[in-house]
Amino acid sequence: MKNLKTALLTPSANILACQLFGANVSIRQLTLGELYDYEAKLKTLQDKNDAHATSLLGAELVLSAIVDETGAAIPAEQLPTADELLRAHANTALLDASLLVQRHSYGTLEEAQKN
Repeated sequence: MKNLKTALLTPSANILACQLFGANVSIRQLTLGELYDYEAKLKTLQDKNDAHATSLLGAELVLSAIVDETGAAIPAEQLPTADELLRAHANTALLDASLLVQRHSYGTLEEAQKN
């Protein structure tokens, strides 16, 4: 049964090639648990009116979704920090990237691209 449990708990590697901040990257679908954690943290930060921390959280979400073509995580030293992203890009670019990651994770990006 151990193999069955492992198989059931292994996330599917649904990888999407896309552009984020002008760079060609691959992103993975985030797990539902990751999305729930993000939403809970986001609500807490919004309740505190902490715009900077909210933006950092969005950047961290985007960075956590970037993988190589096989779905393997990119080493942290090869990625910018969330703070570096905030300093390099406009708010709209960060929002667009965050929404793209979320739509892909919720399974709506492919549907939107088909229509």
